Amino acid sequence: MKNSLLQYIILYLLVACVALAIATLARMFAASMGLDSFTTFMVFIVILAIEIIVYLSIHVVLQELMLPWIGKGLSKIPYFQNRIKIAPSTEKTPENMTKQPSLEDIRNEQLQNKVKEQEEKLNIALNYTRTMFASYVSNEYIELLYNNLKVYANKLGLESLQPIKINKELSTIDILHYGWNIWNHFKVGKQMDVAHFLKKTFPDILKDVEVETIKSHLKDDELKGIIKIQESLS
Repeated sequence: MKNSLLQYIILYLLVACVALAIATLARMFAASMGLDSFTTFMVFIVILAIEIIVYLSIHVVLQELMLPWIGKGLSKIPYFQNRIKIAPSTEKTPENMTKQPSLEDIRNEQLQNKVKEQEEKLNIALNYTRTMFASYVSNEYIELLYNNLKVYANKLGLESLQPIKINKELSTIDILHYGWNIWNHFKVGKQMDVAHFLKKTFPDILKDVEVETIKSHLKDDELKGIIKIQESLS
């Protein structure tokens, strides 16, 4: 870009120098003929103007008329046929125009985004669960807890939930807080659903607590217990 601009500047300077030289010679010739200074100055201006008009005319004729004609002539000569590069057309055609996505494509993209978001939420919940129960549940029951959590998050039905056993260090308030944190994270169903989830998953520690009672006390004593209420798991 800079080299091209420099070439144009050099070209125009050369043309200007030649034009000024010719106009100056014309003025000197007019002065040698005894004309006054004003007349010789006018001769200088007129000659310079004529030169500019002639240059622009030649430039337009060469660019608009002669060069295309010369190019067509050269293209017919076998020697030049393989050396002339034809610039690609910039005209918009149905092939190179941007294709607009269909409604089906938009729906599929939205569905994929929703699935991805749900997977990210599930991974956050699984990591949280592992952190909270790692010291209080065996590896076998951790896997069962993972499966139960996936069933609840995907609303697959609570009948398939498997009971797990936990260390006695965790209390009822810990399980209730865990249930509220999970419900608040996924926001699936009503709190009664997470109450059933807790009742089926932790039957030993909640054996004397009714489902309705679980629902009513999920967020009691927020700062008590090992597992505390968290507004966000992430």
